[in-house]
Amino acid sequence: MDQIMRYLFLFLILLLASSCYYDSEEYLFPQISQTCDTTNVSFTNSVQPVLENNCYSCHSNNTAAQFGNNIKLEDYDDVKLRVDDGRLLGSILHEGGYSPMPKGGSMLDDCSVELMTIWIDNGAPNN
Repeated sequence: MDQIMRYLFLFLILLLASSCYYDSEEYLFPQISQTCDTTNVSFTNSVQPVLENNCYSCHSNNTAAQFGNNIKLEDYDDVKLRVDDGRLLGSILHEGGYSPMPKGGSMLDDCSVELMTIWIDNGAPNN
């Protein structure tokens, strides 16, 4: 009987200890307080970092032939070509008739899309 009581006591202690565990969503998944700076949007400081972080794995000068259907996005002239034919914005917005990019991934975050859209709406200057 003592053995059963010990096991029962141990079980209750473990049950009690595990029931005190508390997950706070705010603690586990803190929101990174980032604002989207849309002032002075430029190719070099705004658009190119988005492309580097999301597109170059397939669309750099070195990888485009093998992974990116020969679409290069590393140089301004190559990006401007895709802006002018509408394929860049159509792809990042996942619009019908365009290949959604990044391939096999979700849409770019809202800030990245907004930066790209502002730059394109401003005439896609080489700045």
